[in-house]
Amino acid sequence: MNPRSPKNEIEETEIVPSSSSSSNQQTEIGSSSVAKSYEKTIVIDPVTKDIYDLEKEIGSLYGGRGRVYKALYSQYEKEKDMHEPAGVVTLKTIDLKLHKTEFNEFRSQSTIGLPYIPGAKVIGSMRIFGTPSNLFCVSLQYMSEGSLPYILSTRTNKTLPEDFISVVLKEVLVGLRDELHVEPNPRVHNTLNVGDIFVHIDDASGEMLIKLACQASVYDSGNIPDYNRGAASSSSSILDPESISKLVTAPEVFGSKNDNSGPKSDIWLLGIMALELAFGVLPVRNREDLDHIIEKLRKKRRFPRSLEKLLIVKKRKTTFKKAMNLLKPKEKVFSKKFERMVRECLAKNPRERPTAAQLLSSSFFTIERDIEKFKRFVLSAKKNPVPTDN
Repeated sequence: MNPRSPKNEIEETEIVPSSSSSSNQQTEIGSSSVAKSYEKTIVIDPVTKDIYDLEKEIGSLYGGRGRVYKALYSQYEKEKDMHEPAGVVTLKTIDLKLHKTEFNEFRSQSTIGLPYIPGAKVIGSMRIFGTPSNLFCVSLQYMSEGSLPYILSTRTNKTLPEDFISVVLKEVLVGLRDELHVEPNPRVHNTLNVGDIFVHIDDASGEMLIKLACQASVYDSGNIPDYNRGAASSSSSILDPESISKLVTAPEVFGSKNDNSGPKSDIWLLGIMALELAFGVLPVRNREDLDHIIEKLRKKRRFPRSLEKLLIVKKRKTTFKKAMNLLKPKEKVFSKKFERMVRECLAKNPRERPTAAQLLSSSFFTIERDIEKFKRFVLSAKKNPVPTDN
């Protein structure tokens, strides 16, 4: 595939029915009525004359007000005056006429977003364009297995083993170090969360890619039963961007009228992400709950099996019971390396948090992990649609 850098302006495009069938019917794409031909619709960019053949819907954005498709991509070769197949892409779409607020936000994110770079760890935009029927589109690298929450939705407790957490977060940190937190003008992700992690496995080579979505490349992948918009609860498996801004941002950002975010506020969110992956849920309904849990984790010798236990305050009636409790061996649920990494990320003072580069050199990420085992875990999500334990 020969990628193009994204354009800042909206360009005219044309949507026409596929020529693969003569039987036409009406459907809705991005809530905009267009002609459809035997479950096939193609989008033609008149500037490049490239074709996007929408194969199937694979996700959504803005609570379903925008739609995301797997599209077969064909490049127009001017010298040959013909189209050449160029692989598969993800195409995000939203309708201006029906969803103006979301459209404006989506376009703003797209025009300041990262361009596509082969081999990059952060998913960038390949192409940005608008249509005469008010549809706005962004073309992205296709990620075959979808988002990590979609993969975890096949598991009963929605958690990852510690080895897999290391594999996933290591790729996220590489993206932060090499593509976002780059001096002298670092970019801040701001809403870093589990839903921003996408996985791709190449059919031909079997190579697995783990990449970080940011701004325009973020979308809800597939049907995630426990993915709730708004405040987090014990029934939700991950925090969404809205919950992050209201509940779990870094202390220097939370409640501040000024923009105090920076690379270290992303590191705080990485620590929150690690807790979500380890425990399956962050049972907080307000900032006080979160502060209480984090303060307990900083003081405990060992992380508990459940974070919900940290919200239960029990009064000891006798000093004897307290003494007996201290004598009990602490249950080992996670390694000291993992616990140290999380505590470092969740340091209250941003100057005490490590950088992405420093985290990558820590023992939790330098130890060798079985990546092939994680790939089998990912592939099992397709084979086991019925929830199973890790």
